[in-house]
Amino acid sequence: MKDLASLLEIIENGIENLDYPDNPDLLYNPIRYIMGVPGKRIRPLLVLMAHQLFDENLEKAISSAIAIEHFHNFTLLHDDIMDNAPLRRGRPTVHEKWNNNIAILSGDVMMIQAYQLLLEVDHKNLRQVLDVFSKTAIKVCEGQQLDIEFEDRIAVSEEDYFEMIEGKTAVMFLTCAEVGSRMAGADDETIQCMADWGLAVGLCFQLMDDLIDVLSDSDTLGKPAGSDLAQGKRTLMVIHALSQSDSGELDNLKAVLGKGEDATQEQIDLGLLALNKIGSVDYAKKKAEMYHSKAHACLDRLPDSPAILALRELTDYQLKRIS
Repeated sequence: MKDLASLLEIIENGIENLDYPDNPDLLYNPIRYIMGVPGKRIRPLLVLMAHQLFDENLEKAISSAIAIEHFHNFTLLHDDIMDNAPLRRGRPTVHEKWNNNIAILSGDVMMIQAYQLLLEVDHKNLRQVLDVFSKTAIKVCEGQQLDIEFEDRIAVSEEDYFEMIEGKTAVMFLTCAEVGSRMAGADDETIQCMADWGLAVGLCFQLMDDLIDVLSDSDTLGKPAGSDLAQGKRTLMVIHALSQSDSGELDNLKAVLGKGEDATQEQIDLGLLALNKIGSVDYAKKKAEMYHSKAHACLDRLPDSPAILALRELTDYQLKRIS
């Protein structure tokens, strides 16, 4: 079994070996740029980790793993345009470095190239993998659309929020776990178990991402701290806080929510503090812990092995990101 460092090396080598055309350079240079920005690579990592749980020969899984990372970065590129985000992982976003038109076209090509990478897979389950991938792509778009709508919607429920993050984030984790195990030849019951694990980890991941935006500073985030709050993002913390009784803290939250670039740093800081004092941060942490436990319960259904231990460590890592 390959360790985490070896799997990440495989992924980075695969990304470095992607052969993009030279022209038009304004179409392909932004793709090289965003794919070269250091990231966690957690999605392709999930594919390889799920695959080696059942088959340690990773050759047939690498192309799928890189395809999913390609698709993920395409979504980031377009998301940044919609959010008007200036930074991604501490670097200027593609639309900021070039312009919106270039970012849109480069993103379109990235999505198509993701499918081309999947088609390189010579596997009996390719049709099923393509079907899962296509449905996931639609689900991600649905989640992003809900995220945008929620910024202007007064009433957003917890149920709405979890529907949104399942589409925008968690379904990709589910798909990574499913694709990796399916291509390794796992049976249907086991594939479903892995999909359930991926969904739970994905929900935990997004809850923790929301918490990190509230609890970390700008240097750690690689983007302005509290930007989700100023943008009006309806995170679970915001939804919880808005459901509480009127108070001075709630007034501070409402004063910054959705202000965008008009929000002062003082307003942002008071809004972030309000989420803590109202109890919304603790509420979101408990929900993250619940999905963390659900993910482990899925792994409990599978035989112990070094590969299962690695998945447990990855599951635990989600909660440790703000410890």
